[in-house]
Amino acid sequence: MMAEVILALGIFTIVATSYSKALATLWRTTAYVKEKQVITQIMDSALNEALYLQRLEEGSTEVYIEERDLDLETIVVPLEEMETIDGNFLQNMWQVTVIARFEQDGQNQERVVRGWRYLPLYR
Repeated sequence: MMAEVILALGIFTIVATSYSKALATLWRTTAYVKEKQVITQIMDSALNEALYLQRLEEGSTEVYIEERDLDLETIVVPLEEMETIDGNFLQNMWQVTVIARFEQDGQNQERVVRGWRYLPLYR
């Protein structure tokens, strides 16, 4: 009888330990994904803000977001004339690049997002 109780407690201990390790891993993964999602939203917002300015000017700006310990760099550059499939040339084409630099899990990370804007479409 006593051996059965000890065996049952041993099995319960193994199952409980495995369950708590799985929950801890799930919690870490969820926190990691949430943080990546917030950074993605911040980058998307910065990209949209730059793309929809009335006038684009070549240059670079940096913003530090203290709450997230996040460096955000926005780079605006004009593109050379681009030719369409029809053979027409597009002038006033701009590329906006947003680079996020941050530390996650003790490692330096960098994420980049780009957008393009054809100025005549926004006048």
